[in-house]
Amino acid sequence: MNTEKFKKELVRFFSNPNTLTFIFAIVAILILYYVYAYMVNNAIQPTTLYYATSTLYESDRLTKDKIGSIEVSGSFLTSQGGNIAQNYNMIYDKFVKKGYRIPANSFFYTEALTSEDAADTNPFTNLNDNFTIYKLKTDFHKTLGCSIMDGDYIDLYVKTKTDDDKIIFTLFIKSIQVLMVVNSEGQDVFAYTKEDDPLKPAMLYFAVPIETYKMLSIADKPGANFEFIPVPRDNSYSENPEEPHIVNEQIKDMIFNKANTLI
Repeated sequence: MNTEKFKKELVRFFSNPNTLTFIFAIVAILILYYVYAYMVNNAIQPTTLYYATSTLYESDRLTKDKIGSIEVSGSFLTSQGGNIAQNYNMIYDKFVKKGYRIPANSFFYTEALTSEDAADTNPFTNLNDNFTIYKLKTDFHKTLGCSIMDGDYIDLYVKTKTDDDKIIFTLFIKSIQVLMVVNSEGQDVFAYTKEDDPLKPAMLYFAVPIETYKMLSIADKPGANFEFIPVPRDNSYSENPEEPHIVNEQIKDMIFNKANTLI
């Protein structure tokens, strides 16, 4: 066989535009076929998902009896988004995160689960040095319809009277962080609970410097005649907080002067 002639014929064959078009068409068809076959197989391939056998509330531990399983198609899983916990080990012995509730027969989503260490933490765990907790009595109306939430930074206004019975209403302390809003039984009003009715706020927990705590405690004594009103601010106020600080020295002096008369 003439090798040179064979090479020339081969070059001529592949140089033919019709030949190249045919080859590219065959390759494209094969690629589409395998992609389609992969997608179909992936869509019908059964996948195990896990669901809650009963309604779960924040801080509940996910034990075996609270976890059920079901086989679903891959297409169903894709339609549900990518946050479903698919691995049993991502669910078993975990806890429901604060602020979440998992309804019965609902799948487990990663953002609703947390570890035991994280579940055991509370807003009072990591206070700054020389800070402590102050509890302020409140109600639904003073919180403006429960619009003051855990983690918000607010301002504290004061209402009082001077010795000559003139009413004072003014800003007293700026940038106080609310750690928790609780009802009369100490339950976080923004946590999911087993009750049907929403919880009503009765107390705000603040993080304040110790010296500010002492001053607020004096003002809170019977007969002191100081009323503190929490005032919420916009989101940017909480996103860019300052340290809590007193902005009205006159009120501060009035409180310490009052302390002498209450002893």
